[in-house]
Amino acid sequence: MSKIIDDLGYRIKIPNEELLAITLVDNGVDPYKKMKKTTLQHKVVNEYKRRLIINISAFMRKSSKNAQYISKKLKLRKKTSTIKNKKQAIKDQLQKINWKKLDNLYKQILQVGRTKKISFPKSKKTKRKRRKLRK
Repeated sequence: MSKIIDDLGYRIKIPNEELLAITLVDNGVDPYKKMKKTTLQHKVVNEYKRRLIINISAFMRKSSKNAQYISKKLKLRKKTSTIKNKKQAIKDQLQKINWKKLDNLYKQILQVGRTKKISFPKSKKTKRKRRKLRK
């Protein structure tokens, strides 16, 4: 058993394999690669999945459009009465999904910001306004 300090400052004991899994994920281990110890492999995958869920939920909290994007990708069409229920429904859905699908969703999230470009309309009205501003 290893002692670590949690977010609130309390010392907690965790098994050595979990601590090893946390350090492996911190150092960038590839979860797709098979390990000799299957129990360690499962703990690494669980830790990787936990971190993916945290990153996706942080992306959701940035704006309502991001939350809509994620709910669209998860195909979550349920109408909920309050915002808290909707957010909780999305988090519950994320817990149920396989970690490989979560990894693909996270990669799509990273690509969303890169593909959106600001486009200016090219109509006659805007061209006239630009000409007047230039003179």
